[in-house]
Amino acid sequence: MFDELLKASLETKKGLNFFIKGNTIGIVVTRIGNGMVEGRNQSYSRIVIRLDSVDAVAIA
Repeated sequence: MFDELLKASLETKKGLNFFIKGNTIGIVVTRIGNGMVEGRNQSYSRIVIRLDSVDAVAIA
C-alpha cells in the first residue's frame, strides 16, 4: 500500500515521514526490501523500519 511513496522517495531522494505508534520518523529511502524499508536521515546513517509496524506514511 505504501509502495508508491517508497519508490518516489527512493527515486527522487525526497523525505518520507513514517508514523509508528504515535511517533514520527523522517527518512530518505535508500533500499526497499521484503517487508522492510531502509533509509537515512540527519541523525542516523542507517534506519530499518518493518512495514507491518507502520501506521501511515507522508511524503515531504
